Amino acid sequence: MSSNKSREWLLYNAVLTWLSHYGSMGSELTPDYKILEEELRQVYEQSNNTKTRKRGRSAKRQRTKETSSNPASTEESKATNQET
Repeated sequence: MSSNKSREWLLYNAVLTWLSHYGSMGSELTPDYKILEEELRQVYEQSNNTKTRKRGRSAKRQRTKETSSNPASTEESKATNQET
């Protein structure tokens, strides 16, 4: 059996279960469990509210080889651009 519950949820659930079964019986531990329940609830809520931060920009491939260009063709295109 695989469970995807967090440790915080399991602890919080265990304390809530104890309180629901034994809390009304007047146990001397009930006030301690109520305090523990409040602390664990806060921890559990904080663990739910944490968001995964995105990293910087996305990865891009590096150019491994420079493009070869004919110097004459770049001069020709510059001349053409100047005429227009």
